Amino acid sequence: MCGTEEVGRSSPWTVMDLTTAERALLTGVRQWFRAGTAGAMASMRIGLNVAGVPNTALLPLFALLGTFAVAGARKPEIRCPACSRISVDEAALLDSLAAVQGGDSEVAAQLLDRWLPPVASCMATDAMGELAGILDGARIFLPRRRPARLVPVRSGMPLAAE
Repeated sequence: MCGTEEVGRSSPWTVMDLTTAERALLTGVRQWFRAGTAGAMASMRIGLNVAGVPNTALLPLFALLGTFAVAGARKPEIRCPACSRISVDEAALLDSLAAVQGGDSEVAAQLLDRWLPPVASCMATDAMGELAGILDGARIFLPRRRPARLVPVRSGMPLAAE
């Protein structure tokens, strides 16, 4: 057990609910937040390749994640690679990438504004747009899960907003 399973709010989804590409991206994000670019690059490349994601996706993915490292802002809750549950923040990041693929980059910008100052948010949104374009070119389309619409209830468990 990694110890982060019950930390923070979980989304309604588990890792097994995700598509192969979503799992590879989420695992890569989790690895990057644990080890940084140099420490995670080899394993991220392997995971993305297995999922059919082109190597060219690494650069915009690193650019996106790098904004969290240099911006000095609040970081999203990113769990360890072994966690089976997905945090609300992780689900929101995946959904925002799916939104950008669907032509709604404003969703990504609004999400990133939660964590990043304006300039970093713009850079991260641009990187997410480049990543979405690479996924589109590889015919990998992420589904919208809309976790940003989750709202807390008194028990602390998230429920989907109407």
